[in-house]
Amino acid sequence: MINRNSSKDYLETILILHRKNGFARSIDISREMGVSKPSVCNAMKKLRDRELIYFGDNGYIHLTEGGMSIAQTVYNKRMVLAKILTDIGVSEDKASREAGYIEHAISDDTFNCLSRFIYNRTHKLAKANSNKGGRDE
Repeated sequence: MINRNSSKDYLETILILHRKNGFARSIDISREMGVSKPSVCNAMKKLRDRELIYFGDNGYIHLTEGGMSIAQTVYNKRMVLAKILTDIGVSEDKASREAGYIEHAISDDTFNCLSRFIYNRTHKLAKANSNKGGRDE
């Protein structure tokens, strides 16, 4: 099984918690990811050392510009993959979970090719439908 607790996953979780709650704390990250608080503390130390997060005066965890960039990239990739999976009939829960696994395994080049393929296919279908004048034949 793929390790779903990489530094990118922690960064993405911080982003998600900030969007959902307006803040992120170690306990929130622990609950969201289903990992122990010591695991979160260890990961946060590593992320802080890499200058991807910082701790506010209130103890909340914040993303630096670099951390935000990584988190946003991972989040966007997972959302695109989950959308593709749901579009082909996978349940939302399963699509979200499996998109996370795929996100870890797929290279950026392959993801970009897949995104272009889906984008082009979607636009070709939309153009074909608009050329029909909205008629179902």
